Amino acid sequence: MPKAEKIARVEELSKKLDEASSVFLTDFTGLNVQDIDELRRTFSAASVRYEVVKNTLARLSVQEAGCDGLLEFLEGPTAMAFGTEDPAAPARVIKEYSKKNENLKFKAGLFDGVLIGADQIDEIANLPTKEVLLSRLAGALGAPLSNLAGSLNGILSGLATVIDAVRQQKEESNS
Repeated sequence: MPKAEKIARVEELSKKLDEASSVFLTDFTGLNVQDIDELRRTFSAASVRYEVVKNTLARLSVQEAGCDGLLEFLEGPTAMAFGTEDPAAPARVIKEYSKKNENLKFKAGLFDGVLIGADQIDEIANLPTKEVLLSRLAGALGAPLSNLAGSLNGILSGLATVIDAVRQQKEESNS
């Protein structure tokens, strides 16, 4: 690869590292071309970008992006999974795919700027999606308002019943 192309590739990877809320490194030794294509499609369906990278260019990109914690894991065959929309999506794909094909190995990752190891990928993979968290938050925020509305409705119903009872008493006493 000519030097200009390498510089452009380092800049491209650095930009992706900056934009991503999570980055996961995998070792794909033992995966054939069909397996990697299937894995890429799975990542793509989860809105995750998955790229095989040269370690030399990846090291330069990681240093340029300030993700130095990943440097020690850039040994051997390496691919990067960039999570932008849902930071836990790459972990879910890696966990599920490695159940089908044990040749995919998780090396390390950065999750919201925190270095994670192989022992933590299950925890991250089990995190709910952003949509689920937002719906839970909306439910939690809406519950007190719903309870307040129910309470106020009960008070108003009770008041209406009392006023109606007083009206009926007055009508009976006037007749």
